[in-house]
Amino acid sequence: MRIKSFIKQVFTIAIGCFISLLSLCYIVLIVFSKLTTTDVKEVANNSVLSFNMEGRVVERMPNGLFGSNKGMVNFKVATKAIHEATKDNRIRAIYLDLSYLYGGWATLEEIREALLAFKAQGKTIIAYANDYTQKSYYLASVADEIILNPSGLLAFKGLSATIDFYTKLFEHISIKPIIFRIGACKDAVEPFCLTKMSEESKNQTKEYLDSMYDHFLTKIGSARNIAVAALKAHANNLSAVLPSDALRANLITKVGYATDAKRLLKEKLKAPSFINYNHYTTSESPSNADNQVAVVMAEGQIVNGSSSTGYIGAHDFVKTIKVIQKDSNIKAVVLRIYSPGGSVAASDIIWKAIEELKSVKPVVASMSNVAASGGYYIAAPCNYIFAQPTTITGSIGIFSMLFDPSALMHKIGIYRDVVKTAPSADFLEPRVTCSEQESRFIYKLLQQGYDDFLRKVANGRGLDVASVEKLAGGRVYTGTMAQSNGLVDGLGGLEAAIAKAAALAHLTEKYTVCYLPRPKTKLEQLLNYTTGNIKMEVLHSLVQEYPILNHYQLLSKPYGVQAILPYTIHID
Repeated sequence: MRIKSFIKQVFTIAIGCFISLLSLCYIVLIVFSKLTTTDVKEVANNSVLSFNMEGRVVERMPNGLFGSNKGMVNFKVATKAIHEATKDNRIRAIYLDLSYLYGGWATLEEIREALLAFKAQGKTIIAYANDYTQKSYYLASVADEIILNPSGLLAFKGLSATIDFYTKLFEHISIKPIIFRIGACKDAVEPFCLTKMSEESKNQTKEYLDSMYDHFLTKIGSARNIAVAALKAHANNLSAVLPSDALRANLITKVGYATDAKRLLKEKLKAPSFINYNHYTTSESPSNADNQVAVVMAEGQIVNGSSSTGYIGAHDFVKTIKVIQKDSNIKAVVLRIYSPGGSVAASDIIWKAIEELKSVKPVVASMSNVAASGGYYIAAPCNYIFAQPTTITGSIGIFSMLFDPSALMHKIGIYRDVVKTAPSADFLEPRVTCSEQESRFIYKLLQQGYDDFLRKVANGRGLDVASVEKLAGGRVYTGTMAQSNGLVDGLGGLEAAIAKAAALAHLTEKYTVCYLPRPKTKLEQLLNYTTGNIKMEVLHSLVQEYPILNHYQLLSKPYGVQAILPYTIHID
């Protein structure tokens, strides 16, 4: 009896401790949430909307339990603030501090379009930076006054696409990649079998890079009233990099400090009030409105299973689509895609869900910086596809890779033997290279997947398979190129896609916009957190700093057939 009583007391104490710990965690999370919540502040007349855009522009702020949003610029909040300020008579000007801004070309294009609409209302924009990258300058170029720090630089030097190759690394560590690919330009595997770009890869990279560069120069030339030929000459000769040279070239209007920029605003507006854009925008539309357009965020690599930061999990994504399909308040859907692709199987599962959703309500695709390969796969069934001129898309092709680690294993003293009931019983396991029969099977699997990819694009775009095949083979396009060849319907951003979805749903009255899937609360994350969640979040954070790990996460499951954008490409 004493033992039973003792066990009962221990069990009761353990349960009590667990509940107390859970309650404490909940209280801490509530307090933390309150401390980090941004309150909307009252706006005075004659106000300046201030953008200290320090960090990387992200489509959706990470919502990890232990994550920090420091060093990130919320794309949705920034664009919404500019759109609201355009119609707000209390906001007379925008101040941009672009000293440490990073982002993709397409998202910056969308912010720039919003700034131009603001300026078209006769309002003032003043930009300042310690240094301008080409991307931050692209935003600044619309400003009435562009100020550069006397010790700073304007990196006006043309665009480049940088690709890292790891072939020699694998040779040094005695691991042999076994590569299978379909399409002359399906180059995702090249970093593992070459030491430089193939001619096919180099040609297509130059083609889409030239398209982006032409757009970049044309827009800047129009904003600054400078001929494109003169801008090219400055880039070729590095003759507008130093502050004094940039001033002579009319790329900036003043060499000075942040205090000089704010003094200009005070002179123009006479005692203005400054309000940070994070404190300006109103809360999101209520989710119970009768007429809604749902924006479904599809950001990251496409994988099987659950979603997490940087990954579109097919299982979770389909659950969201099914909820939307049954919700009578949601009349139209915008699929916002920022993905280089990923697993073919996962892409196909998502494709099927979108195809079924389209039969019930209109679906419009809005492509962000990248919507390629598997990212294009899931866009193909949509009623209408928007991209920005600088969006990277296409890359219709698939591949698979295996790795033979036997030489490395032997070097470090590991040997293995196997007993099989069939010749390929250990197929896809780490061992010596594939047999001829197994190689034929993989190519058959790839060809079947590729043919299916072509058919689905052809059906979605209203083209014949032969026409799609000419555009496929892994070829990469900008949004401008994709519009001209029929892979994209129109050029525009998220706002244009929302308006199009509403029009297709015949929403003539006022409608609201909701964003899905909704972020989990801190308590939900705490209750649902697993070791897998932590691993995925840590890996995603590391990938931001070390792109080679992006290949690791892709190839850590080598048996999957992949539809993913070639390489990790940095365009600056």
